[in-house]
Order: sequence, then C-alpha cells, then structure tokens
Amino acid sequence: NKGVIPSVDTVKEKGLRALTPDQFELVAEAEGALVLDTRNAEIFKDGFIPRSINIGIKGEFAPWVGAMIPDVKHPLLIVADEGAEEEGVTRLARVGYDNVFGFLKGGVAAWKASGMDTDTIACIDAEEFAKRFNTEKIRVVDVRKDGEYEAEHVDGAWHASLQYINANLAAFSKDETNYLHCAGGYRSMIAASLLKARGIHNLVEVRGGFNAIKKTNVKVTDHVCPS
Repeated sequence: NKGVIPSVDTVKEKGLRALTPDQFELVAEAEGALVLDTRNAEIFKDGFIPRSINIGIKGEFAPWVGAMIPDVKHPLLIVADEGAEEEGVTRLARVGYDNVFGFLKGGVAAWKASGMDTDTIACIDAEEFAKRFNTEKIRVVDVRKDGEYEAEHVDGAWHASLQYINANLAAFSKDETNYLHCAGGYRSMIAASLLKARGIHNLVEVRGGFNAIKKTNVKVTDHVCPS
C-alpha cells in the first residue's frame, strides 16, 4: 500500500499553495472543499469565511478533525494564522488528510479586503450568561463529553456532546437562542461553527465555558437531565 499513499512532502507541496481570495473561492466551489479555519476561537468568532469550520491548531486538533471530518479524502482548504499554514497541513497529513488544496494567502484580512462576505459568532462572558440564566428562560446546550456532563452541569442544560453533534442537528432549536458551552471554549466554538455551517444561526457561545460558569451564581447539578 505504500505506493499509493502520497508522501508528506507531496501533500505539503499541494496543500501549501497560497491562494488569493478569488482563487480560494473558485477552488472551494470547484472541488466542493470544506474550509477548515485553524485559528484561535477568540479570533475566529470575530470574522470568518461563511460555512467554515473552526478547529484550532493550538488544541486537540487531530482528534477533533477526525471526529468532525470523517472522510479523510474530503477536499480541504485551510485558513490559518500567518506562518502556521505548514503546521496545519503537516499535522493533517500525518493523520491521513492528504487532500488539502491550499491556504488563503493573507488570511481573513485579505478576504475582507477583497470585499468577500464574512460571518461572526455571538459570544458572551460567564457573568452575562449568569444574568440571563437567572432572569430569563434560556436554552443551554452543553457540548462536553458524557462523563463531564454527568459529573456536573448547568441545571436544566441539554446535553449534545460535540462528538455526536452531527447526529443531533434536527434537535437544535431554530426558534430559541442556543447558548453553547463546553469546559473552556475550544469545543463549543467547533460546535458553533459547525452548526452555523449547517444553517443554525441562533447561537451564543459562552466564553470560558463551564469552568467560568461555575464561578458565578448559576445553579449546577449532578442530576442527569434528558439528552
């Protein structure tokens, strides 16, 4: 099988093509490519290419790429911080994702400068979340793993573990605002970007996640709520 698996150098040569915004858009449309944005969640939320998925390079990158993009041959395009493009393509290649068609030259700044549309994700801190939780009836969505949720969670929170989120898309409310959180913010931004890409836009991500929420006066419980 070694003869049919491209080398990392071959994958890097293809994946490290610097594409202008116009070229990037053309390749995305022609190849049906998924745009993978590897920037930090705090930067991503303020402006990104519509329908792109955020999986930050400075986190559990490879495991979550594997969970969120099950087809290793799916065409990919990369958005990254300047200088981090090679790391992203290399780490993808090492886990079998060898169909990267290039990266956005100049990043999102160049995309915006070219007049292309961008999207954002609403985000609030834990104190604002606590204020809303205690004065309104809000829909809280916990995307942590089963064990984390069962150990302790926001009272009344709906559990939708990130690793199974694709199977639960129909259960997300399109009427109420979905307040998403994980433990610290990395996974909830992955979830928010994926939901946005699937057409669910009524989202608010809670900065700092459950670790920050626990420091407020929000009621938490270890009683399991229905999923």
